[in-house]
Amino acid sequence: MKSLLSIDTNAKTVKGQRKGYLTGILYLAPDRLSGLINVCVNASNGCRQTCLYSAGRGAFNSVQKARIAKTAHYVKDRQAFLATLTENVASVIRKAKSKRMHPVIRLNGTSDIGWERYSVIQAFKTTRFYDYTKNYDRMLAFLDGKLPSNYSLTFSRSEANEAQCLEVLKRGGNVAVVFRKSLPTHWNGYPVINGDENDLRFLDPKGVVVGLTAKGKAKSDTTGFVVG
Repeated sequence: MKSLLSIDTNAKTVKGQRKGYLTGILYLAPDRLSGLINVCVNASNGCRQTCLYSAGRGAFNSVQKARIAKTAHYVKDRQAFLATLTENVASVIRKAKSKRMHPVIRLNGTSDIGWERYSVIQAFKTTRFYDYTKNYDRMLAFLDGKLPSNYSLTFSRSEANEAQCLEVLKRGGNVAVVFRKSLPTHWNGYPVINGDENDLRFLDPKGVVVGLTAKGKAKSDTTGFVVG
């Protein structure tokens, strides 16, 4: 199988190169689309309907087939998958070093797996890993300092978890919120920053709302997943 990690194929991660970061992202088939496993167990109905799987390169059939194949690899031979993933992370680090850039890794490009259960993040203690999550328990563990110190999480709002979002913000965590068009200056009293400028969430100040504009199917959302 080809590399599990896509390097700066995401428009936002490409923007991160301007700040000196090279980003490797793992894209799996979200939710139950692989037919083998649900990799987004906390997804709401709105999340499923507006998934970024439909945006950008993910809209192409060939890309979706490749992501299903990666997910099948993860399910059917976990040990081999993790070994390959570890090798791929090392490759991204080498490539970043050759370009005199900082390597960063996002393992949940289109999934929400607790990668802290495995050894990949812990194996690269000086490399920054980051993800978005709708798993409230994982987010609280992050805020309590129970996840690897080189791993950053941003909580993601849906139409079903707004109370949890407010608690995360109250505790100094960050929450990503999708807005229909323009970004407001504040959401529920918390400052909104522009999350579309890049994907380097670990550089964000604490206790802020990461505003994202609706993309793909999200533009026509009626579930409440998109605000506005």
